[in-house]
Amino acid sequence: VSTQSTGEEGEGSVVVSGAADSLLCFWRDITAEVEAEELRKDEEQSEKQQELSNLVRQKNYPAAFALSLALGMPYKCLTVTEKVFKDEDGEVVMRNLITDLAMDQLDTLLGYIATWNTNSKHTVPAQKVLFSLLSSKHFPVLARDSKMKHHWEALIPYTERHFERWTKLKQQATIVNYTWGRMKLTQV
Repeated sequence: VSTQSTGEEGEGSVVVSGAADSLLCFWRDITAEVEAEELRKDEEQSEKQQELSNLVRQKNYPAAFALSLALGMPYKCLTVTEKVFKDEDGEVVMRNLITDLAMDQLDTLLGYIATWNTNSKHTVPAQKVLFSLLSSKHFPVLARDSKMKHHWEALIPYTERHFERWTKLKQQATIVNYTWGRMKLTQV
């Protein structure tokens, strides 16, 4: 194997290598170009994250919701979702947000819902968004889309588990209320 460099080391330099098979390979160093591209992407990502923070601070939740989906930030999207639901008309706003989404965004959102639903702390907003999604015009298409099947399969076990937990909690609360009421009656 023999190598020969053409030009100065750095930009524009080419290394030529060859072997007994009479094949020449020309190698160009693109390290600087790759690093510049990565730096540009990092700066762009930082700008978008700053824009997202500004949108949340300005309470422009529809734009923040869409941007968090585009950036692939499930927990930032969850934060925006929770803030939307704190408003009086949050469910209507969420339904309108979901109505405006494209299929790839719906796929992303359904994946986020499945992720949020795995944690009992995030179950309520996940179920609210899921309800908004199921009651939207997109549901018939989503139900038939085979690409979405894995999201539905991920949602079912955790949703059942949370439902069972809520049911037991409600039963226990009913028993406590009944016992408390009976205690008050006997003390009078």
